[in-house]
Amino acid sequence: MRKILNNWFIITTVVFVIASGIRLKKLYTSYKLYKFYKNEIARLEKENDLIFKKIEKIKNDPFYIEKLLREEYGMIKEGEFIIKMGD
Repeated sequence: MRKILNNWFIITTVVFVIASGIRLKKLYTSYKLYKFYKNEIARLEKENDLIFKKIEKIKNDPFYIEKLLREEYGMIKEGEFIIKMGD
C-alpha cells in the first residue's frame, strides 16, 4: 500500500511540474507580448505628438506652410524657376 501511495505522489508531482512549466511558458509569452504592445503604444503616442505639432504649425505659421510646399511638393512662386544639377 505504501509503494502505491509513493508512486501516486511521484506521478502527481511530475504532472504538477509539467503543468506548471506549461503555464509559466504561457505567462512568459504573454509578458513578452504585453511589453511589445506597451512599447508600440509609446512609439505611436510620440508619433501622434509630432503629427499634432505639425498640424498646429500648418494652422498657425504661414512660413512653415510655404516651406512645406516648396520642399515636399516642389512648388515655386510666380517668376521663380528650378535648376536641377546632377543626380
